[in-house]
Amino acid sequence: MRASQVAAGETIAQQRCAVCHGDQGQSVAPDFPRLAGQNANYLYKQLVDFSEGRRRSPVMLDKAQALSPEQMYAVGLYYQGLKPSVTLAADAPLAQVGQFVYDRGNPYTSLPACVTCHGTGARGTAELPRLAGQHPEYLIKQVKAFKSGDRANDNTIMHLIASRVSDMELQAVATYLGGLK
Repeated sequence: MRASQVAAGETIAQQRCAVCHGDQGQSVAPDFPRLAGQNANYLYKQLVDFSEGRRRSPVMLDKAQALSPEQMYAVGLYYQGLKPSVTLAADAPLAQVGQFVYDRGNPYTSLPACVTCHGTGARGTAELPRLAGQHPEYLIKQVKAFKSGDRANDNTIMHLIASRVSDMELQAVATYLGGLK
């Protein structure tokens, strides 16, 4: 059953998702997230949230509403099985700061460590996204959306994190995460 689900997910992804997210879930434009290696359950939840308007995007609303729950999960399974890529850090010292903040947070501003929720290696969980290898610009955009309230469909702790993270810390962590495999 699972192999047939993955095959169905691949067909749907190639027909409906590849234009923005790339043939292998490796979007080249930082406006669109890389989906390769992302957890199927997490992707399923995001598609449901898009289809029900809890996560806002006119393009994704139409795309997600065209899928059944089974198709949404099949797309998630397909992307979960693909190999993630990375964005090499152009600023190695900044990435090192990002690793520090990711692993330890900032005790001076009560910023919790990202690793607490997103895990070692930033691989995420069934409920939380894989951040490793994601476009740094996309990560920054999402944290800013949490901060402004434009994104409210996920873990409420992200609103607290977004309110405490400085622009420099955010840039550093995003740079670090983009280079993780």
